[in-house]
Order: sequence, then structure tokens, then C-alpha cells
Amino acid sequence: MSTTTETFDVQKAIAAQKQLQADKGYPDFAPANGVCWKCRHQIYEEMEHKGYKTGISVGSAATSLVTGCPHCNYSYCE
Repeated sequence: MSTTTETFDVQKAIAAQKQLQADKGYPDFAPANGVCWKCRHQIYEEMEHKGYKTGISVGSAATSLVTGCPHCNYSYCE
């Protein structure tokens, strides 16, 4: 879930996720271009979904490992 103070920028979020993985030694589960393999939506863009907003902000990408799609909930690590 997002708030209006979060920043959504695909390229910055991809870079932030890559940096988090490098810094922490985390595996890379997210699609390289940010497009979900199941629903084909950009995971790093905010979108309205079933009455609420979904998406991975730059801040979230910098602090939390992406393991699935925020829009369709498809898991990238199972």
C-alpha cells in the first residue's frame, strides 16, 4: 500500500533494488525490467487496484527485497 509521499520512478526503483541486493547479498527475484511475468504490469509503478493503490516505491525498493508482484501477488521466489 502506498501514500502520497512515496516516490514512484521505475529506473530509480530498479537501481535501488539492485543496490540493496548488492549491499545485503540478497538474491535477485524481481523481473529485470520491472514488468511482472504474470500480469504484465510494471511493479515499480503505482496503480489503482480493487479500490486501493499498489506498487513498489523507490523507498520500498531500497529497503525491502522484492519477492513478488504488488499488483497480482504472484510470487517470484516459489
